[in-house]
Amino acid sequence: MEDKIKNLLKYTYLLDTVRIKQNIESLWERYQEILNNKKSSWEDLNEARAILYFFGYLYPEKIALESLEKRVKYIRPAITLDKFLLAIDGNNKRVLDKYKNNRKFNKLKDFYLAVKNIKNRVKNNSYLDEGGFDKIYSKLKPKDYF
Repeated sequence: MEDKIKNLLKYTYLLDTVRIKQNIESLWERYQEILNNKKSSWEDLNEARAILYFFGYLYPEKIALESLEKRVKYIRPAITLDKFLLAIDGNNKRVLDKYKNNRKFNKLKDFYLAVKNIKNRVKNNSYLDEGGFDKIYSKLKPKDYF
């Protein structure tokens, strides 16, 4: 897992959206593998917990957001981060048409959509399959765990 997260951070720094997407999917697959393996251990489950925390909070709310904040200021004509996010989330044709040929805007848009995809992922009717995680967690939690 450490290498996958390290690679995701590296490719985020490089803004290599193809590899960002690949690493996100690789981590998601590992998370699902742990949840679907009947032989997963407490240690495995804590790896899944780390991935869940990383995808549910740390990566999209801290790392990716800071990356967007640092880069959006280089888009010309200038656009604020809020307007950038609102244009994409709201599919604002006027703004999107204005920047449709802007390489930096489109690169950041692709990055944002990749992050949003994992941040909003639902499986088995629960956010990031937390329901599946919680079910296994309650079974494997040691009695003396606090």
